[in-house]
Amino acid sequence: MTNAAGTPKRAGSGIYARIAASQGLLLPWGVAFVLAILVAVFAPISLQWDWYAAAAGICLIVTFIVQLIIGRSDGFLLRTATASLGCVLLLGIVSLIESLLGAVATGLQMFPAA
Repeated sequence: MTNAAGTPKRAGSGIYARIAASQGLLLPWGVAFVLAILVAVFAPISLQWDWYAAAAGICLIVTFIVQLIIGRSDGFLLRTATASLGCVLLLGIVSLIESLLGAVATGLQMFPAA
């Protein structure tokens, strides 16, 4: 859509317009990243996988809320699936990096350098 001058019209500059412009992907991915870092730092080791599962559930709820805010029916399933898969991948990548760092730290404790 363009205005009379031929330049593209902006739908708005509020938070809803920004969410709609990103197709509702960036907000759930950002929430997933923040939750993954919080779980990695603050959750007890014995309960980390439970907290990662809870974080994935929270991200799924955030994804649905964002898609409802956008309010478009075309491509709903694709946008929701993409946002949910991205959230799970981010949680998995952060947990993998945390596990690798934990393994390195354990190895350094078992076999000190000097």
